[in-house]
Amino acid sequence: MIQISTGTELLRFPSDRLMFISAEGNYSMVHLEDGFTYLVAYQLGQLEDMITDQLGESRMHFLRIGRSLIVNIHFILLIDTTEKKLIISNCCGQSHELPASRDALTKVKFYLENNEQLQ
Repeated sequence: MIQISTGTELLRFPSDRLMFISAEGNYSMVHLEDGFTYLVAYQLGQLEDMITDQLGESRMHFLRIGRSLIVNIHFILLIDTTEKKLIISNCCGQSHELPASRDALTKVKFYLENNEQLQ
């Protein structure tokens, strides 16, 4: 379970339902598997730290991709380094095409190819 608390709100969701988090200036947009999105008043780095603190070893299912994304590796459908795109999908109707740098995608592709135990 991941909890994101602000002064007046508490957002809670199972970690395996989190598809990705995208940076939105000084805020971040949380994208869940069911299509729910929510803007939170934390920067991406702060959320990355929260995930690490709350999930321990399970945090390894979440990768920071460049400056603007944290993705759950279980939802990665396609990495295309030539087109510089990443497709995240739950294979049941929710999919998102996300831009990322060629270098960042190459690193993610290498990581996934060489860490089968995370699959």
